[in-house]
Amino acid sequence: MKKVMVVGATGVLGKLVCVELLRIFENQINLIVTDYKDERGNGLAKSLESAVDFQFLDVNNEENVKQVIRNIDIVIVALKQRTPHIQKACIQNKILCIDVTPFYDFFEKVIELNQFAMQKDVGSVIMSGFFPGLSGLMIKKAISNFQDVKEINVALLQSTNAKAGVSGIIDMLNIIAQPSVFQNKSFSGFTKKRKMYFFDYSKEQNIRLIDHSEKNLINEKLITVPVNYWTSWNSSGFNRLVSLLRRIGLLKYVHNFNKLLSKVVKHNHKKDENAFLTVEVKGMIRNKERVKVIALSTFSDYHATAMVTAALAKIASGNEVKGIVCPFEITDLDELLGVINCSGVKITEFGK
Repeated sequence: MKKVMVVGATGVLGKLVCVELLRIFENQINLIVTDYKDERGNGLAKSLESAVDFQFLDVNNEENVKQVIRNIDIVIVALKQRTPHIQKACIQNKILCIDVTPFYDFFEKVIELNQFAMQKDVGSVIMSGFFPGLSGLMIKKAISNFQDVKEINVALLQSTNAKAGVSGIIDMLNIIAQPSVFQNKSFSGFTKKRKMYFFDYSKEQNIRLIDHSEKNLINEKLITVPVNYWTSWNSSGFNRLVSLLRRIGLLKYVHNFNKLLSKVVKHNHKKDENAFLTVEVKGMIRNKERVKVIALSTFSDYHATAMVTAALAKIASGNEVKGIVCPFEITDLDELLGVINCSGVKITEFGK
């Protein structure tokens, strides 16, 4: 059986990744969870229903990483690294690596390892998850029958009840704090508005323009056209709070607002945390202007990230993946959703 290690396993996302790996691989793996705290890591290993091992790992200690990341088939990275020590160790030891980090500045550090990975004949997948990750696969499918694409719009409708809680929202607010560009004009993040359709909603919802790292990857690796990313939350009050923080210049200091956000954002396990992702493509099909929409809903954006990551691990382990790659370079939406095999993920497709 394959040996699969999850780095950052004790975090909210890491735990979900462990659960999904065991489900998608049908318990036919040797799972190893890591943490820099022995008691916490051992506690997680014992709490999982299958036989799971624990290994101490400090991602900030390069020597420790080199000692631990060996004799493994797949490593999943479910936490942030300042430096891609894990990727370096995986490439050195010819280990498939899957990383969920959504930030382009980290991707730039990883992509520098591409030649090393190609020489070692091993793959390393970056930006695996829901948004980015699944969103890129939706774009790939949506543009497939266009002879000419004019514009792509990608929108995420988030839930303030998401299990990711404050840490996940802070990550998104850091993205929102960045200036965005639309039709060659620069805007402050989360200012320009439009409406888009989302699965299960009877009318279009208000969303706001943001900058997003996946846009660079789409333009570099898939298609060179204007790609716009949009988002909002399912609470108008929370959207107003984010707008206020932006207007008074405090979004860039959002990491200082943990206590305030904790009062506003509380996960209630009795209420849903549905998230919605829509891709809209405008262009030419058979010499006629067309708009194509693919809309997806999931019961949890963090759980969707875990499912996508586990599914990519299974897909990539069965293919000859080489170099630093994005999810849309190694699979397609239909294959991924087939491997995920979850009734809680719904999708629809239509044209205008």
